[in-house]
Amino acid sequence: MVYAPKKFAGKHAQDIISLVIHANRTVSKKLVRVLDNIKNEQYVTTISGDVPWRDYQEDISEDDLDTFAADSTLAFADATVKPEKIMAMDKFAMDDLRSSRFAEDMKAGAANITSNEFEQAVISYLTPKLGKSYEKRYYLGITAAIKTAIAASSAPAAQKAWAAAQTAGKTCGVVARLIYAGIVDAAATVINVVGTTVTAANIVAEYKKIHLALPTEVAGKSTLFVPEGDFALILQANDDQTVRDKFTVSGDDMETATVKYLGMKIEFVPITGMRFAGIAGDQGDFILGTDLLADSNEFTIGEKNNLGDVKFGKAVASLDAHVLLPQQKVLYI
Repeated sequence: MVYAPKKFAGKHAQDIISLVIHANRTVSKKLVRVLDNIKNEQYVTTISGDVPWRDYQEDISEDDLDTFAADSTLAFADATVKPEKIMAMDKFAMDDLRSSRFAEDMKAGAANITSNEFEQAVISYLTPKLGKSYEKRYYLGITAAIKTAIAASSAPAAQKAWAAAQTAGKTCGVVARLIYAGIVDAAATVINVVGTTVTAANIVAEYKKIHLALPTEVAGKSTLFVPEGDFALILQANDDQTVRDKFTVSGDDMETATVKYLGMKIEFVPITGMRFAGIAGDQGDFILGTDLLADSNEFTIGEKNNLGDVKFGKAVASLDAHVLLPQQKVLYI
């Protein structure tokens, strides 16, 4: 914490104004499937494919059964969701507050330098910000191992450039999972659409590329995840009478508005430079694994030790991301 308090000579206003960004929309709106209470790891199994109908045959031999099985595309795949622990921490020199606006909340006596108002202000400010950065990490996180694997792979240049630009950490996010899936299993390669800078003038054409690339079996059920800045571009594009029937916007606030493009739901999340689409929601293919979901929105303040007056603030959470059936997803980057 860095604090250069203004020295107040008289009575001053009690309001504390802070730039508090909106809370974690991915969780609050159930944009993805959340698996919580995972202390170590949990397995998820995906089933895909089909078993075709064929003409009835009364007398079936073992060879016939092998032929029938060869026509089936039914497939099972196991994956492991293993949340990794992450943390955020700061320290507070409480004596610095004696000459600040928070002094009025302190009890009389030189030894009393605790300010409940200060602690409440910090917690109120940081809680939504930590939730937001947790959400961003869910989408954009990447580990060193996966970053190296993507760099050495034959992934499209734009995907490799994105991975190279990210700072490696302990957790892996959705975008890295989408790219990495095709590296370890060619059958699980995400559908790649080469992206460009999206503007109000071209947003319809660029969204259409994503819409057209979705497999038929999921196109009508998919959600398009886009940067939060796209909301303003959509509103600007809707000024053009020729595209107004493409975007359906109910509400003027990004937090509560329902937005669709050609019937496909659009969700605004903290990503930049890319967009992706697939089946979403609490029964969808994008998974957020954690121990306790509330951890991502809890910041606590306590004593550093019993002798001193320095305090610390700390948040601890766990996180993992996984994507089922990446071959049915579109990544625009």
